[in-house]
Amino acid sequence: REMEEKVTLLNGPSKRPRSSTVNEAPIAVVTSRTSEVYVWGGGKSTPQKLDAIKSGCSARQVCAGNTHFAVVTVEKELYTWVNMQGGTKLHGQLGHGDRASYRQPKHVEKLQGKAIRQVSCGDDFTVCITDEGQLYAFGSDYYGCIGIDKACGSEVLEPLQLDFFLTNPVEQVSCGDNHVAVLTRSREVYTWGCGEYG
Repeated sequence: REMEEKVTLLNGPSKRPRSSTVNEAPIAVVTSRTSEVYVWGGGKSTPQKLDAIKSGCSARQVCAGNTHFAVVTVEKELYTWVNMQGGTKLHGQLGHGDRASYRQPKHVEKLQGKAIRQVSCGDDFTVCITDEGQLYAFGSDYYGCIGIDKACGSEVLEPLQLDFFLTNPVEQVSCGDNHVAVLTRSREVYTWGCGEYG
């Protein structure tokens, strides 16, 4: 009886036929997944459109460090390139396995097959996290920002997974010039790097 009352309320008191039928096809809503990246500064006062990311890729997140840039695409790939201004020495913060100055966005091939969700740039290092919450870091470890106590020397030229977070997935990462802070999915905060100013 309760079910009958609910049906009556849904149909209303009138027995007139409805104008639409149950078999009516839903209207498809199409949303665009394209986005454009603009850069400016270093003598350029107006934004310049960046066309160098491979055709068909759209950016979902951008990050600017002092010496380099990083973009995560909707396809969850990571691209990095150097800031064109100045002759800053690179320490592997682009993650391409060398110290070359790639002046156009280049896919970080060492992360192929990893679904990158977020990236953050420090002064001369980069940290990114995957959909699974695993953390990868590369670049200068002079201040301990790679998080491995300089076990691989002062420079890490390609992405290195931090085993510390294997069983404690990371939700978010943020880099300062010389330090890193992460929030884990269990709502814990971890920091490392240079603590010179507290």
